[in-house]
Order: sequence, then C-alpha cells, then structure tokens
Amino acid sequence: MEVRKICQWCGKPFIAKKTTTCYCSHQCSNLGYKGRIRERKRQMRKMQELLQPKQAAEGQDFFSFAQAAKLMGVTRQYVYKLVKESKLRASRISGKKSLIRRADIELMLKTKPYERIVPKDDFDMSEYYTAEEIAEKYKVNAKWVWTYTRQHKIPKVKVRQFNYYSKKHIDAAFAKYKTDDALTEWYTPEEIEKKYGMTRVAIRSHIYRNNIPSKKEHGQIYYSKLHFDLSKNSAEESKAEYYTVKEAMEKFKLSRDSVYNILQFHQIPREKNGRFVRFLKVDFDRVMGVRK
Repeated sequence: MEVRKICQWCGKPFIAKKTTTCYCSHQCSNLGYKGRIRERKRQMRKMQELLQPKQAAEGQDFFSFAQAAKLMGVTRQYVYKLVKESKLRASRISGKKSLIRRADIELMLKTKPYERIVPKDDFDMSEYYTAEEIAEKYKVNAKWVWTYTRQHKIPKVKVRQFNYYSKKHIDAAFAKYKTDDALTEWYTPEEIEKKYGMTRVAIRSHIYRNNIPSKKEHGQIYYSKLHFDLSKNSAEESKAEYYTVKEAMEKFKLSRDSVYNILQFHQIPREKNGRFVRFLKVDFDRVMGVRK
C-alpha cells in the first residue's frame, strides 16, 4: 500500500508505505522527535516561570517594579502607568530605586473591582438617566455631568459600553438646585464681574464650557443665575483640593524650578487645567511635611 503524504519536518512530498508514517526519512523522524522534546521542555520552562514569581514572593512585603509586574502577570510599563495614574502607590527610596508594598497592590485590587456589565434584559431603564438626559433635564454640559457624578460618587451601571446613572441619586443631588421650565433669576455680565471678579472673556468661556442658559432682551444679554452659581460652586469645590504651581511657590517660598523638581522626584500626579498646572494639595503637603 502506497500513500502520498507531506513530511511534517521538511515539508517535501513522499510515498508512505503506512498511513501512520509522518516523515519522509529516518533523519527527518529523528529531527522531528528532538523538536517535540524541545517544545515540551520550552512549555515546562514557561510554566515554571509563571509559578516562580508567586513562589518567590511568598513572605515578601516589598517589590521592585519588575517584581510587581511578574507577580501581577503584567508588563513593567503597565505598572509604571498604574503608578503615574495614582491607581497604585509606590515609594521612591533613591534616584534609581523605587518599591511597591504588597499591601498597596492588594488595596488597589480591592478598591478597583471588576465593573459588571449588566445584560440589557435584566436592566430597568426607567430607573436610570443617560448623561445626555441629565444634561437636557438640568440644563448642564454633558461633559460636566461625568465630572459631577464622579466627584459625588453617583451610582452607575454600564450596559453595552454606555453609562447609566441612578435617577434617585441624581434627582437628590440636584434637589437643592431645583429648576423650573421658566427661569426667573438672571445675571447680567456686570453683576457676574462684580460678584466673581471675572473678565468678559472669562465669563463667555465659562458660559460656553458649561452650557449655561442665556437670553437676550432689548439688546442686553442675561445668564441663568441658578446654573451659573451651580457651575461655579462645583468648580470652587474642585479648586479647593488643588494647588497651582504659583500657589505652591507662594505658600512654601519656593522657586518655580523647585516646585517642578519636587513634583518629578516624588512622582506627584499633576494635570493641566486650562493654562495652569495643578496637583492635589494632600500629596504636596505630605511631601513638604505639613500636618493637618
């Protein structure tokens, strides 16, 4: 019996005398056998490498970035990203040495649970708002809704990559800013300038960013007093938690370069807010040794 087959090692066609024959020659058979042994050893080494970090980490409380990456099964670059985004806390011991505590890794995993995606059939849409519905009902900017719900920890559910916010909590949060279809209280630009010390350019920018209702009567423009106060109060609450570089310089009698060096050396997260760089007061005060 002769069967035409392709050699599994060299790939050449040959005539096999048995249906179980896989190689064209004794040499290819030996090479194929050695190749299978090498692949089996490689898989064993890979399994040992996966188990080795966990075994070595038993009883260890502090890890380098590379060790933490192996322990969590991620890349070292991803660990740096977690630290930069303030999701994982690290301590810089020297210019070239940083450590991560086991307790901080466990805390990160505990405080960042997997966000359950609810099947659409099990989701009661009538009890939730979308961001667009909140923006339309309360006359605010949809982007501002995301910031507001995050700051006030409004419960949300994710369904097919869309966020839905609890109507009960949203209505309760906006209860003190209850709106009517017919707004009765309005600011003129001059009143805003006097109350908040803002320039006309700053007022127009703030109105545009926060989608504040306005009206024009007899050539005079008016802005909703309710919505303007709401947006400014939220901005002031957020501002109270942050330093700008200039504020840190004035409070701690530092130069601009010194502030930036402290931020970089201690890896304090910072963000750009308009043309200002700002960072959390609690992080900078901790580095400067300020006690509350």
